[in-house]
Order: sequence, then structure tokens, then C-alpha cells
Amino acid sequence: MITIGNIVDFLNAHNFLQHYSKAVLDIPIKRPASVHYAQPGEISFCGVTAKDPEKVVSQTLASLLIVDKNISIDKAILSHSGVKAVILSDHARLDFIRVIERFFAKKKPSGIHPSAVIEPSAIIGADVFIGPLCTIGEGVEIGVGTIIHAGVHIYDHVIIGRNVIIHSGCVIGSDGFGFERTHDNKIKKFSHLGSVIIEDEVELQACCHVSRGTLGSTVVRKGTKCDSGCHIAHNVQIGHYCLVTAHTMIAGGVKIGDYVWIGASSAIMDRIAIGSNVTIGLGSVVTKDTPDDVTIMGSPARDVSMQKQLLTHWTAVISEAQKSSKNVK
Repeated sequence: MITIGNIVDFLNAHNFLQHYSKAVLDIPIKRPASVHYAQPGEISFCGVTAKDPEKVVSQTLASLLIVDKNISIDKAILSHSGVKAVILSDHARLDFIRVIERFFAKKKPSGIHPSAVIEPSAIIGADVFIGPLCTIGEGVEIGVGTIIHAGVHIYDHVIIGRNVIIHSGCVIGSDGFGFERTHDNKIKKFSHLGSVIIEDEVELQACCHVSRGTLGSTVVRKGTKCDSGCHIAHNVQIGHYCLVTAHTMIAGGVKIGDYVWIGASSAIMDRIAIGSNVTIGLGSVVTKDTPDDVTIMGSPARDVSMQKQLLTHWTAVISEAQKSSKNVK
């Protein structure tokens, strides 16, 4: 049985536990739940990004709530809710994730499903899970603790590190889109002789595609996470601990630094270099190199301050045009 006291001990949160009596430490916690739908005996969280967080807290029935310190919580608010205890946190969502991982996460799968097709030359590390209907090509290397879910296809000579998670529908190491038009207007394929290197702790969510390099390797470095439906073309290099959200398309030869966040449905033109600590707004079309530590957005993508200037300019132009039109009438 997991209790509020167990969770408080795990988070080392005794000095940050608010509005409670010692008796609440023995209250059992059955499961995590969304703050809007939580019931007695459940744990939830409320972060500063929540819409009207004070109202959310006043209405939840969760027994234990982890709340960002910047949210104003008092006994009057809690008197309308089912909350028995509150843990104040520097980062409520992150602490909630840690609690789930420690007390409630599903057991990690292990073993190789009999329907998986694995070439004899592949090297499979200890404690690896390979799900149903996967195919693992010649000379593939898969590191310790990696999880490969059902229906993943990994082509020859791909290297995958430790504790990687690859979700269903991913294709790793197929040829990139490398073609040249001949003098008689036909199309000649560029044979792809390179590979793919997926470093430790990377996660590729459902239906991602990573093309092999033409001569060298396409590389996704340690800790990077790619959302569902992303396309990573040949010779791309993505740095450490990047977040690439859904349906992003990264064209061939792009180099991306560390700690980059790429918004959903963005497109990055081939051979572009993007610095570290860059934020790319959703739906952006990146057509030129980007330095470190900037936020860009739009189509074509520009520094966010420039986008604001353009918006102000064109708003004024349109306003003047509308006034002129009225005067003509």
C-alpha cells in the first residue's frame, strides 16, 4: 500500500507539505489521475500553466496534490475541495512524473517475441525487449535495456544505444531521398552506403522515420525525444536532449545543436545549421542558418522580435488601406 507519507518521503517534501495533520500521512494513494477527474485516494498535480489554477484546486477531489509554489493556495480554497494535503513544488509536473515513475509506472517489458525476425549477425544487448512482427537487419547493434515495440523495422547496420525506446511503426535506416536527374531527363538513384546511429536514452514515438546516411551516418544524439510522425532525412545530425514534436520534417544534411525545441509540423530546409538552445515555433518553415539561443517562428522562420515588427507594420498598412477605402466611398 502506498501512502501520502511514502510520497512525501520520496520527494523529501516534509518542509513543503501544507495544510495537513500528521494523520494524513497514513492515507492510502491508489493511483495518479488528472486534476479535473481525480477521486478520493488519488494523487494529482496543478502547474502554473493551468487555466485558472485556483479554481482547479478548489474543485478537485484528489487526496494529495502537488502544486507549483507560484500558485496561491490557502485553506479557504482547499475547504471547497477534497484535498487532504498539498506539496508545494518548484516544478509540480516534473515531481508528479517522478512519483508516477517510482510508484505507479508499468513494469518494463523484456524478452524477444517469437514473431520478430532477427538476422543472426545482429548484436542484441541484455534486458532488451523486441515486440511482435519487428524486423532487425544484418549487423544491427542494440544496447542494453532498449525497448522496441511491435512492428518496428530496423535496416542493416543500424546502431542503437542503451535504454532507447522505439514505438510501433518506426522505420530506421531505410534509404533517404537521394536521386539525380540524368542528361536524358531520367532519374538515377544515389546508393545509400551509410548508417544510422541512435544514441542512449533517445525515444522515437510512433511512426517516425530515420533515413540512413548516403556515405556517413544520420545521428540522433543522447536523450533526444521525437514525437509521432517525424521524418529525419539522410545525413541529419540532431544534438543532445532535443525535443522534436509531431510531424516535423527535417531535410537532408541538417545539423541541429543541443537542447533545441521544434514545434509541431515544422519543416527545416536541407543543409541548414541550427544552433543550441533554439526554440522553433509550431508550423515554422526554416530556410536559413540559425544561431544559438534564439526563438524563431513563421514561414519563412524569423526571430520572434522581427515577426512582431512585421506584424505591427502590416497591421498599420491594412488599417490605413481600410481608412482610404472608406474615404473613397
